[in-house]
Amino acid sequence: MMKPLVLCMLVAVGATVSAAESWFTCSISAENTVVRHGEHPKVKVRIGNHLGRDVVLVGSLDGSSYGMRYPKCGFELMDSQGKPLKISPESRCGNMNELRIEDFVTVPSGKEFNPYESGFFGSWQSQLLPQLPPGTYLIRFYYQTSRKGVQYYFGDEQMLAEPKISPAIQKLYEMVPGLDLKSNALKITITAKSPPPSTPVVRAK
Repeated sequence: MMKPLVLCMLVAVGATVSAAESWFTCSISAENTVVRHGEHPKVKVRIGNHLGRDVVLVGSLDGSSYGMRYPKCGFELMDSQGKPLKISPESRCGNMNELRIEDFVTVPSGKEFNPYESGFFGSWQSQLLPQLPPGTYLIRFYYQTSRKGVQYYFGDEQMLAEPKISPAIQKLYEMVPGLDLKSNALKITITAKSPPPSTPVVRAK
């Protein structure tokens, strides 16, 4: 019996795939799982391709962590018991960068992809981590693509009556699998800041 590779399964949308092609891995880790208030744990995301062939994945785009476009990706922030934290993103403008060829990354079989590597956008949830009060938290990454059409990845092109789709971008989009992934829950402990060292009092003689 085939063992699950780990953690996350590929959800194929509008396509037939064999069981051997149906698995991806999705995991997160941190340089430090115990940090002081105001510090960032530097969480790293890994999406592994185990299809046996190359695929194309899209990095985190302007608006992805707000759910404004695909891929929809970001972090779920929870307390130590797994209950979602009641937090909301800061307001932002509706403008988004346009989709580029560079936003599509070929991931060979057996290799991993970080949607936050250089050139992509971070998530608003991750930026909140240094602001959380001391305590223990759980963090989970999610990543979702769409097979409904490349227009669902568009930025400001969405506002055009008839947006032009580059043949090169359309070809790359057709290599993007339908995914709905969630990572492991990573435990992060935030401690209180250390008090500043006291300044010795120098008494005049």
